[in-house]
Amino acid sequence: MLRPLANSLLAALAALAALAACNPYDPDLGNDPFECGSSEPRCPEGYTCHTYSDTNEVCEREAGSADIDATTSTFQCADDSSIEPNNEAMMAFVTPIPSMPSYQLVGLSVCPTGDRDHYRFDINTNGLNFEATVAGIASRPSLALNVLTLQGGPIASGAPVPGNPQVVRIEVPNRLAIGSYIVQVQSPDNTENNYDLTLRVCTTPLPCPVP
Repeated sequence: MLRPLANSLLAALAALAALAACNPYDPDLGNDPFECGSSEPRCPEGYTCHTYSDTNEVCEREAGSADIDATTSTFQCADDSSIEPNNEAMMAFVTPIPSMPSYQLVGLSVCPTGDRDHYRFDINTNGLNFEATVAGIASRPSLALNVLTLQGGPIASGAPVPGNPQVVRIEVPNRLAIGSYIVQVQSPDNTENNYDLTLRVCTTPLPCPVP
């Protein structure tokens, strides 16, 4: 006569186990960045919303949170295989600058350790100002951003934006002759990093206006 009661107890235990296995309120969301919310709080506890470009805001686990160390191999590199290989100036990915006055690439990476990325742009008329901005991950060292000749000779180097060191910008005002040039992105200490890149040309004073 106790069998129905035993069956009911087993069913209840099974249901509790199923709920525990797929708890929708699990606070550990992992180390991969995800899109910030539109209202406060924009990220869950333990995560901070970082702005990497005009259109890219992501939640990242705060430095010192469990299971994250910027120096370990657990870093997840973005997949930018569609533009690789571009490790050398002669292999640079060709951008549509200046036929498009503003061009952005997102989800890029300097991976594996020691990787360098190169992007070609053209100047087709005298008097163009050029601007490049790279936005890396806040918990990692600032990336190095350079403008080179087509043969790899240095022209100019970028610097971190004050108060926002993961964003590095370079501005070249009206001194590039008609021809082809290279933007180079690399990590100064070989730390793997993910980044977004924005290139712009304009005839107005720098910085170039956002479209």
